[in-house]
Amino acid sequence: MNGTLHHAAIALAQTTGFSREERQAVLDLLRGITTRGGAVDDLHAAVLARLGARDFGWPEFDRWQAFFAARWKFPPLWDELKKTPTLRAAPEIRHAYQEQKLYLLLHWLQSLETTRAQARTALARYARRGIRGEIARQGDGTPCPVCDPLNHREVKDNHGDLPPFHPGCRCLLLAIAVSGDSPPGKTGHSPSGIAGTGRKNGQR
Repeated sequence: MNGTLHHAAIALAQTTGFSREERQAVLDLLRGITTRGGAVDDLHAAVLARLGARDFGWPEFDRWQAFFAARWKFPPLWDELKKTPTLRAAPEIRHAYQEQKLYLLLHWLQSLETTRAQARTALARYARRGIRGEIARQGDGTPCPVCDPLNHREVKDNHGDLPPFHPGCRCLLLAIAVSGDSPPGKTGHSPSGIAGTGRKNGQR
């Protein structure tokens, strides 16, 4: 993982509700846990213990929430975030919403640094071996208006085509290898792919 956490730092700087010191604490925890091979669950627990749950502004979240709400199709990790609770909602409902929104933010930050870096590395390795790479959706089959059209799309040289494509995205980059036992024109997936991050079994 990039020690500077450039992409995560930019994304986190666009949020409101965290002090400069709190943002740095999140980045330090992200660096330490990811370096040790920890999952986003570990990061979420560590950030909650250090900072606690709270309301915070996140323009990227607001943009995607509006996008998914307009289509009434929310991908995994958005189950508890489909509608913002009102001020009249029970405290436990608002607290659960805040915790899940924080989880989604941390998942996004970690994915920006790890998933894309691993995908770039894999894509370069595939190119050296003459292997093509493609996007592969992961999860329980829940429809996603963003990722569904990208599933099995071949990735060219444009690194902007690499996942994650939105907060909560669990797409991976997999190799497409021509099997010697397959008829001409048939391809099979290589068992080597990029592992995603997230809760066990894909979601909470």
